[in-house]
Parts: sequence; structure tokens; C-alpha cells
Amino acid sequence: MKHYLLLVGALLSANALLFSQTLFTYGNNTVSKQAFLTAFNKNPPKSTERRKALDEYLGLYINYKLKVQAGYDEQLEKQPSFEQESKNFRKQIADNIINEEVGIKALVDEAMARSQKDIHAAQVFVEIPKGGDTAKALQQIQAAYTALQAGKPFETVAATFSSDDATKKSKGDLGFITAFTLSYPIENEIYGLKPGSYSKPFKSSFGYHIFKNIGERAALGKRKIAQILIATPPGAGDAEKKKYLSLADSIYQLIVKGGSFEKLAAQYSNEYKTANVGGVVGDIGVGQYDAPYENKVFSIQKVDEVTKPFATEFGYHIIKLLEKKPVTKDITDAAALAAMKLQVEKDERLAISKKKLIAKWLVLTKYKPGVYDAQAFKTYTDSNLQGKITNGIKNISDTTVIFSFEKKKVRAADWAVYATKTLFQTALDYGPALKTFVENCCTEYYTENLEFYNQAMRDQCKEFDEANLLFAAMDKHVWGKAGEDVEGLKKYYSQHKEKYQWQPSVSALVVSCKTKESAAEVAAKIKQNPQEWHTLSNSYGGDANADSGRYELTQLPLKQPIENKAGYISTPEKNSNDDSYTFVYILETHPQKEQRSFDDAKGMVINDYQQVLEQQWIAILKKQYPVTVNQGTWKTVN
Repeated sequence: MKHYLLLVGALLSANALLFSQTLFTYGNNTVSKQAFLTAFNKNPPKSTERRKALDEYLGLYINYKLKVQAGYDEQLEKQPSFEQESKNFRKQIADNIINEEVGIKALVDEAMARSQKDIHAAQVFVEIPKGGDTAKALQQIQAAYTALQAGKPFETVAATFSSDDATKKSKGDLGFITAFTLSYPIENEIYGLKPGSYSKPFKSSFGYHIFKNIGERAALGKRKIAQILIATPPGAGDAEKKKYLSLADSIYQLIVKGGSFEKLAAQYSNEYKTANVGGVVGDIGVGQYDAPYENKVFSIQKVDEVTKPFATEFGYHIIKLLEKKPVTKDITDAAALAAMKLQVEKDERLAISKKKLIAKWLVLTKYKPGVYDAQAFKTYTDSNLQGKITNGIKNISDTTVIFSFEKKKVRAADWAVYATKTLFQTALDYGPALKTFVENCCTEYYTENLEFYNQAMRDQCKEFDEANLLFAAMDKHVWGKAGEDVEGLKKYYSQHKEKYQWQPSVSALVVSCKTKESAAEVAAKIKQNPQEWHTLSNSYGGDANADSGRYELTQLPLKQPIENKAGYISTPEKNSNDDSYTFVYILETHPQKEQRSFDDAKGMVINDYQQVLEQQWIAILKKQYPVTVNQGTWKTVN
């Protein structure tokens, strides 16, 4: 009996503790103290005394929960528009949360730091031909590394051991690179080197490399340029090249004497994609073009400066500098970080970082390989790739489960769709492609079901859904209802006419124009002939918009003082939200208070009537979902 009483006492204490944290109940639902404070603290008052603000917010929060519950009970969340908005929001939030989980902030910070400098890089490169001898390529790169360790110059080793003609010819010189110039794994290797040092042999998807950091400089940023290209035909001899150089020189002289670069580009440039837009190439960054061309671009010091013609393998170029775009030095600048984030999101570094979390996601999603006949699976895949019928293959079919997650089965037919898009021929081993397919499916499944694995995702989705549900419920019971109940509006107007009075007011034209000059021009014409204001404003197309109406002086969209007399026209005033200008012209004055007609007062009547309907609805909801506030808990809220 003693043990029994102790157990009952413990249970009662636990229940009391649980209830003590319940702030209020409505119907069969409970709201905790913490949930209330979390909602309140999202937008705490800045000036009002906190306890008073808490008292006011409690009533608002209770009403909010009642309205949302009504929306759920009326199944408003099943409306197609609601479901689509919810789906779109979940995808957007899931992408953001996964990016945070992957560590996008660190990737952005890393890219910002790397973008502050350019590295003059070189490499020894031994290609691994498709289906070629990997061992032979490895042996060659190791020989190159041994030669470097023995003290041989990097240029000599690059020219001797590299397998491709371009690297041999340049003696390995890659020119300057910066963040995003090369693939992320290679960028990591180069940015991990100190000036003057070289790396150990590194394997990429292209082959084997040894990289060297020849030297560093402060980042040059980007240059916006235009160019005129006089192309030389492949295999052109010296005499023919002279002819093209002579043409380029004559064009340059015309520019020097004041000729239009844009018109000359349209007339002569052989770079047809840019010729019709004044030769504008756009932004040029470090490492995008061959070093000689790039060096010319970055050697131009002054905007609008034009180079003399210079030769590349494509012909003769004349370049004009349009704009210098230096790198942002402040790596904490919000705008620069936002732009860098967009670049990181599009880059392979984010995908590579995601791949590192696949193993964790496979566990979380309860990935389970299917049991199937491997040989039959190969035959099935081969048949799909060759466009053959697969119905007769023994031990496998389209519905065979090849792997599964907690709430999803992936079947052979799903693999067949993927395989036919990514594989172009049969192979002895589909292992690598199947592994990639599993990883892609896992990422997709985890993203679509992130709500079940991430508390932040659950909280944001719930908040979004409840906000949408509140809007739908308010539209059904208050906003839409008020607009449709014409008889109710007129009755309310008749009962409260004294609320809807015109204060001293004016009948006026309100005119907005795109520029200050056009506003002054329209104002002068309206002052001369105000009766033709509508025709006059229409004659300016979209450059001028005019409307007439009755306004109390405080309702006019201007900051300047307005004279209350007919014929007064204000000075055009710049609008705060754009570069347009607005002025008013007073047609008639109404110096006395007057009763507003129903049509004049309708907007205000609807607003007031909505409040009446909302209070009536809340009264009904409080009967439907009785509210009880736990005063003991409420006293501890601060």
C-alpha cells in the first residue's frame, strides 16, 4: 500500500507539473507557456511595457488559435490553391535548410576569402584516356614528382612529363586563377599551396596532376568590355594576315579620330553574337580566357580606353573597357555575401558537400537494398538501353523493388527511366551508375520528407500553413462575407451615418508622371484647360496617369502644404518609392462638413462591418471551443 501511494503521488505530481506549463486550453486543445512566449518574442514591443503587451497579446493569440482551429475543422487546408502554396513553400524551405545542414555558410565564407586573391598556377598533367592504362599514367606522374623532388625546374618537368601538347607548349603555365575558375577539387588543391610550392600527385576526373602556386596577387575582379574581332581564316599565310591587320589598323584609326566603336563593331566585327549590340562581350573574369588575351583586357587602365589591334589565334582584336568591377574587399558585406551565396548554390561545391551527407541520410531515411537476381537485373537494364521488350525476362519485372526508404519503394521501372537518360551503352558493371541513382533518390526523398527529420522545418511549415489557414478562414467568415453582404453593409451604414462625414475637402486631380520634366509640362497644360485633363493625360501614354476624386486634404499623396482653393496647382513632387513625380490640381473646394453617400463611404463601411463580423464570429468560436486560461501559469509568464 505504501508503494502504491508513492506511485499515485508521483503521477499526480507529474500531472500537476505538466498542467502547470499549459497556459490555456480551447476545446480539446492545449497551448503551452513556451509556445505562447515563442510567438510573442518573434515581434516583441519596442516601447510598450512588457507586461501590458503580454496581456494584450494573450487575447489576440487566443483568437488566432480559435480561427486556425475553425479552418482545420472546416478542412480549408484541402483547397487546391492551399495545397499548392504549401507544397511550393516546403520545397523552398527544404532547399534552404538542407543547404544550411550541408554548411553553405562555410562554403560562402571560403569563396569570399579565396576571391580576394588570384593565384598564378601551373601544372604537370598526365591524361588518363577513356579505357586507357591507369597504371601507366600513375607511373608517369610519379616519375614527374620524383624529378621535382630531385630539384628539376617545374617548367622543365611539365614540358617533359605532361601528356598533352598544350601543357607541353605552355610548360604547364595555367595563368592566373581565382575562386570558381577551375573545378572545386582542383581549386582546393591550388588554394592549399603556399607561393612557390607544388602539390603531391592529384587524381581528377581528367587524369593526374601536380599543381604549383607560382605566385599570388590581390584579386583584379572583373572587367566589362566590348570588342571588334577581325577574324583570320584557319591556315592563313603571312600576306593574308597582313591584309586583315591593315583592316584592323584602319578601324582603330577611325576610333581614335572619334568614330563610334559601337557602329564600327556592327559594321566590321566577325564576332556575330556581339556585333549587333555594339560589340559588348560582358564581364570578363580571371582565368576565363587564354593568358595573352586576358592580360590585354586587364592591362587597360581607364574606362573607354581602346587597345591597339593585337593578335590571337582567332584574328585581330580591338578592345574597349566599359567598366571596372573590383572585388568587394569587405568579406562581411551583406550584398556581396548574398551574391556569392547565389554563385555557390549553382556551383558543384554545394553538390560535393551534399554528397558527404548521403551516408547519414541513408540511415535516417531507413534505406534498405532490395533482394533481386543480379544477372536478371543486368539483362533487364541492357534490354531497356537497347529498346527491347522486357516482359519476358525471368526473375525481374518493372515492379521489382530494387531498394526502398521508410515510406517509398523504388522499382526497376524507375531505374530504367534513369538508366536510359544517363547510360548510352551496355556495360559489364552498372555498380557506379546504380550507386549514383541510389544517392539521387535518397537526396530527393530526404528533401521531400525533411519535415519528418528536422524540427526547424516542422516549425516553419506549421507556421506557414496556419497563416494560410487563418487567411482562408478570415476570407470565408469576415472579408469575403462583408464584401458580399450588400444589404448588411447598407443597414450598418444607415445605423452609423454619423461616423461617415466628409471633413472640409476638395475635388481634385492627382497626376503622376515618369519624369520631373513631363510632370511640369502636363501641369502647365492642365492649368490652361483643366476640363480636358483625361484626354491630355491619355496622350502621354504610360508616361502620365491621372485620376479625379474627392479628398480630405490629409488624404492627398503629397508632403507639401496645399492651398484650399479652386484652380490651385501644386509643385510636382518626387515620390518616395520610385523616380516619378506627382502633382494635384484642385477643381472645387468643399469647406463644410457633409454627409458621405453610401458609395463614398463604402470602403470605410466595409472595414467597420468586417470588425463587427469578426467579433460575432469569435463569440461563436468561444462557445464552440471553450477557453480556459491557467492563471497559475499565466502569473509566471514574463
